Amino acid sequence: MSRKDLAAATELSYPHIAQIETGYRLPSAKHQLTLSRVLGISLDDLFGTAESLPALRAAVAPARSVRPSIDEAIDRAVRELETLPASVRLEALSRVQMEVMAGVVEDRSRTQR
Repeated sequence: MSRKDLAAATELSYPHIAQIETGYRLPSAKHQLTLSRVLGISLDDLFGTAESLPALRAAVAPARSVRPSIDEAIDRAVRELETLPASVRLEALSRVQMEVMAGVVEDRSRTQR
């Protein structure tokens, strides 16, 4: 779906959609619901749950064969982001969110084919 199509379907402006997609702006809770409905995915699918989090690569956690809980994954991500200089943390967080959202949308479109 193009930005223009998504903007029309959600009744959000094209610049607003572009800012969300590029990580300049995060969607509000209201807009998250709208985006999930228009994209045809649940908020759980859009943001992930403990069951849907990907397993960590063996190189990161070689002794662990079970997927982390959502709290463990968040704690680990926060610790990693906090190692970055404060001036780039928000940008890094936005980029992570956008990559995760893109992956969820891609996974969803694959399962609908």
